[in-house]
Order: sequence, then structure tokens, then C-alpha cells
Amino acid sequence: MTIVGFTIACVAFGVAAPSFLTIANMRAIELSSSVLLIASIGATFVILMGSIDLSIGAIASFCGMLVARMAPDLGLWSIPVACFVGLVFGLINGLVYVYLRIPSILVTLGTATTLSGAVLFISDGRSLTVSSPAVIDLAQAALINLVPNAVLISMMIFVVAMFVGDRTRFGRMTLAIGSDEQTAALIGVRVNTIKIQAFALSGVLAGFAGALLAARLGSATVTMGGYMTLDTITAVVVGGTAITGGMGNVRLTVIGVLFITTLSNGMNILALPPYLQTIIQGIVILLAVLLNTKRAGAEDVK
Repeated sequence: MTIVGFTIACVAFGVAAPSFLTIANMRAIELSSSVLLIASIGATFVILMGSIDLSIGAIASFCGMLVARMAPDLGLWSIPVACFVGLVFGLINGLVYVYLRIPSILVTLGTATTLSGAVLFISDGRSLTVSSPAVIDLAQAALINLVPNAVLISMMIFVVAMFVGDRTRFGRMTLAIGSDEQTAALIGVRVNTIKIQAFALSGVLAGFAGALLAARLGSATVTMGGYMTLDTITAVVVGGTAITGGMGNVRLTVIGVLFITTLSNGMNILALPPYLQTIIQGIVILLAVLLNTKRAGAEDVK
């Protein structure tokens, strides 16, 4: 269904705006999709459990700002530091969710709110330039002709994520928990451990996405990752993963990411007002949730 929508969107935008199908614009869509895909992969495993992570955008903004702060002194080493920080926040989300038994939507909302203030503190409310050529080249250069490094990196992460989802116990158990948590516990699944690992993975990938976004833009702003929270959830659900958990995979997420990125790019080229773009995106989310919830046979998001 999403593939059909993606094809229709491409044809419609191509007819309405000839500049949409240019090589330069296709490259822009590739770059935008690469960062969103990395963050969405982490979100996929959380949603497969029937949980949700609203802190992805805030973690990305905080880690992107850290990279801009540390790049002059640490160079490329600022990237692993940012990933580690993202991992820490992901672990905090998972531990609080599991052991204090607070719904994931509230835990991650609290983390997002805290980090929104923290990123203002470390940046003094200003945008910062990424002054390390090595960091910038990580995203903007191209080891393979016509394929930016950011795209190459995102595809490598995607391949690893497919293997994790299909071939590892962690990947299979996230689906089992989303399908029926009590049954999963009865057959020996370490439910709490899997939940913590899923949120940790979401955190580290959000941190890396923020770092890569800062490198791609050449600067970091307070709200640079703000769009990711909504867009990751939208991409995962539009791709075909059920918001209620237990159904989906990262392959579907790629389709959702391409659809959402193309839709946003096309609407910007057509110069649609921001409020209209938001309305359209909201309608897309509602339709996707409606279709996927019917197929999954609906439970409350945990």
C-alpha cells in the first residue's frame, strides 16, 4: 500500500514540479532519508514491542550539539562520544520504563523535555558551527561515486538491522513481546532485558543520527532534531509496522522513510504553507495507524 502511495507521490510531484526529478533533488532526498532511516531503525524495534520513544528528536539535537562543541578538540572521536551519550539516555529510558513501571510514552516525554532544556544550556541558545573537516566529510564526502557517505552508512546500518531483526534472538523476541508479552514471559523470554536493550538501541541510533545530521548541515541548532520524533514514528507506521506492536520489520521502515521524505520534499518544492504540510502529514499518520491497527487487532500502546 505504501509503495503505491510512494509511486503516486513521485509521479504527482514530477508532473507538478519538473525540478523534483532532477539529480540534485534526488540527492537531497537521499541525504534526508539517510539520517531519518538511522533514527527510524531504532524506533522500529521499540514500536515492535508495542512501546514508543518520544525522546528520539531531543537525543538527536543534544548529541548533534555535543558534536559541534567537541569537534574542534576531538575531531571524529566526537561521533562515538555522541553515540555513547545517546546510549546512556536510551538506557535511562529503558530502566525507568521497566523498573518503575511508568508507560514508555511518559518516560520518553520526560527525557525529551529534560534534554530540550539541556541542549539550550550547552549551546547558550545559539547555533554552533561544526569546525572539523573530518566530521563534515563523514557525511558530505563520497567514497563511492554519486553515493554520499551518509547514505552509505545508513544502508550499512540497515543491513545489520535486518540481520538483527531476522536472525537474532533479540529481533525475534521484540516481535514476541509486541504480540503477547505475557505469553513471551511464560516461554522464557527475558522481557525486561529485551525492553531495555531496545530502548538502548533507539538511544544510540538517535545519537548517531544527530551527529550525522550536524555533520551533514555543517552546524548544530537547538531544534535540529525536533522533526525526527514525529517523522520516525510516521515512517515506521506508514511503512507497515503496527503501532500496537507484534507486526513489522525494518524493511518496511525503509519504505516508510522514503515515502515521508519524498512527501516532505515535494511539498516544499511546491511551496505549500507549513500548516498545510502539517495537516497532510497528520492525515497520513491517521490513515496508517487505522490500517495497521485493524490488521494487528489492537492493544493499547505500552
